[in-house]
Amino acid sequence: MRIFHFDELGSTSDYLKEKKNKKQWDLVIADIQSSGRGRRGNLWVSPPGAGLFSFALKEDSNLSMEEYSKLPLIVGIALLEGLKNIVELDYKFKWTNDVYLSDKKLSGILVEKVGDFFIIGIGININNLEFLGESKNGISLKSATGEKYEVLDTIKIVVNSFEKYWNRYIRGEWKEILYEINEKNYLLNRNIEIEFLGSKISGIGGKILPNGRLEVETPDGIKEFMVGEIHIKL
Repeated sequence: MRIFHFDELGSTSDYLKEKKNKKQWDLVIADIQSSGRGRRGNLWVSPPGAGLFSFALKEDSNLSMEEYSKLPLIVGIALLEGLKNIVELDYKFKWTNDVYLSDKKLSGILVEKVGDFFIIGIGININNLEFLGESKNGISLKSATGEKYEVLDTIKIVVNSFEKYWNRYIRGEWKEILYEINEKNYLLNRNIEIEFLGSKISGIGGKILPNGRLEVETPDGIKEFMVGEIHIKL
């Protein structure tokens, strides 16, 4: 693993996407991001103390794009399990790209494909006590426990956790991994609203299915969603 560490970057994902001669597991870390992005182009504003990083996963020609569609879910459960090695808390996975703690956002994930690489960008609220942008209703490990954590060690643990889960996945353990994901499914049995193709659909969150879709019980019956902006209805 090659590590590229910067005091400040616009975006670790953009840096890695534009980097020539990328290699598997190249890891880019920034103490501060000035223009980090979440899904749908949402701004990830990053006060000092957060863990901000991206790493490269080389595409395997033996895997189909359908199999790669589950990549954000595998990143999510690996992130959750990695954080449990830092401090044991009741983390939850919010389909498809967030980790929550105490009903607040702790971490966000963005997976992008560039050439024959997948760039996996992650932001974790670790020691920061300020939450801005789309993470304004946020929580950090420090605000949850009162303790301070080593940011670089946390990042390395999360990346190593992903490598273990990815190896399990390519060995054919998706069924077992999916069970773990559903054990931590934040949306299960919650009233939610999904913005999908210009429409808003309300329903009750269900299981994450083997195809990676979210099952939702709507007034028109059970529906499956692969993408969509999700809001929790209180």
